[in-house]
Amino acid sequence: MSAGAGLAGQAARAVGWGAAGSVAKLVLQFGTQIMLARILGPEQYGLFAMGVLVVSLATFLADFGMAYGLIQKPQVSDDDLRCVFTWQILVGLVVATGVWAGSDLIARGFGEARAAAVVAALAPVCLLNALSAPSLNMLKRRMDFRSIQLSQVGSYVVGHVLCGLPLALWLGDVRALIVAWLVQSTVALVWAYAAVRHPLRPLWNTADRPAMLSVGLTVMVTNLLNWLLQNVDRAVVARSYTASSIGSYSAAYNLVYTPTTTLLGVIQPVFYSASARMDSADRGRQAGVYQAVLLVILLLLAPAYVAAAVLADPIIALLYGSAWRDAGALLTPFALAMPAFLIWGMSTPMLWAAGHARKEFRSQLPVLLLWLLVCAAASQGPVLWVAWGVAGLFLVRAATMVGQVCRVLSIPARDLWRTLRPGALACVLVGLSCEALLQLGQLAGVGAVGLLLPVLALGLGGTLLLMAATLSLTVAPDVRPALRPVLARLPAALRRLRALRRLLEE
Repeated sequence: MSAGAGLAGQAARAVGWGAAGSVAKLVLQFGTQIMLARILGPEQYGLFAMGVLVVSLATFLADFGMAYGLIQKPQVSDDDLRCVFTWQILVGLVVATGVWAGSDLIARGFGEARAAAVVAALAPVCLLNALSAPSLNMLKRRMDFRSIQLSQVGSYVVGHVLCGLPLALWLGDVRALIVAWLVQSTVALVWAYAAVRHPLRPLWNTADRPAMLSVGLTVMVTNLLNWLLQNVDRAVVARSYTASSIGSYSAAYNLVYTPTTTLLGVIQPVFYSASARMDSADRGRQAGVYQAVLLVILLLLAPAYVAAAVLADPIIALLYGSAWRDAGALLTPFALAMPAFLIWGMSTPMLWAAGHARKEFRSQLPVLLLWLLVCAAASQGPVLWVAWGVAGLFLVRAATMVGQVCRVLSIPARDLWRTLRPGALACVLVGLSCEALLQLGQLAGVGAVGLLLPVLALGLGGTLLLMAATLSLTVAPDVRPALRPVLARLPAALRRLRALRRLLEE
């Protein structure tokens, strides 16, 4: 077997394990977090969210990126591993100690004295994650995603399912979540180290340390910028509202954001790899693929988010219980924002593949400043204002990214509209159908929760009928070749519909 074929097979196995692990983690997190939220309620969940906000930022500082240099080095020696591990220990200890010592000051910044104990208790997570970085990056270097996914899924089961849920029932407060995260981080560290068993003896310097430090600092700055983009709104909410409000805000946001990021994590690398292999001069083919991606997002995925937005209150009542009713209003803008987030996420690799990565990077800082200004202004009113502000920012960001890609690939506005039109019609149909059925149910005296499954089923049926009726008439000709492989994977019953059959056979 050739080296190229071996690498291709290894990459295929890595993608398979990555997808399987992502789905397993999503199912586990979805079910476990809902049960923990129902047991503990929004106030305790909000206190934990404050701690997570601080520790996730501190973890980027503790795992300052030096271990990422191990992936890029042509050869990795024991001295390289010893040096990286030594620096991870040092920086992890400094950051964890700083978080612990500054917990009272951080709590005063939040205006919530109880957050001090939560932040201090979670400080060791910074050190544990820093210590696990060399092992995890060596596993990535070997493309051993089987071990990575097993460690992540296994540690989550031990931490949150076996420890977190029983403790939540016993203690009934935020301590259950703290212990669950500490146990998960410890088990993940031990599991990853057992798969690599790198040397532990300290070493302060090697010939390649400056190069690895340079890579580390670049990675750290990029991660910090991404963290700010993803968390500035929650920081503003934590600073401006009660623990119960941030609990409701985090629960509603995570309910749609977690599956969306999981989906992006699976398909974005594949899309980037496929786009990068196209001839950079073949802009027509790249444009067709990009338009097909937009069509799939808006026609097949966006209607589900629209249904979630319309049915937000019964969804929250069914999953979380009556104690979380305030999260229903927040779920509506977050659900409507997710299609824009998907479009944003899938536009980025197209710019990279077309050789315009700097366009996306240069726009990050202005977006961050706008994000901060909008969230700060919206925080002067109810927390719902912040949620709608964030939804608007997602839409603006997606529109900006689509505009950049269309300019790079020379996609005319008319073709873009023909691509977006079927999905827009499907979203309107699903939204109106769900709202009409909810209103009819209320007139008939049927509770919203009882109508949830019938409304979702009818909404899905309406989407499929609209897709079959309009797809072959509205899709631009240069998009159809890229769309056919997606349609070919639909169930046989759908492929037999006349409109889809004609599109597949053209």
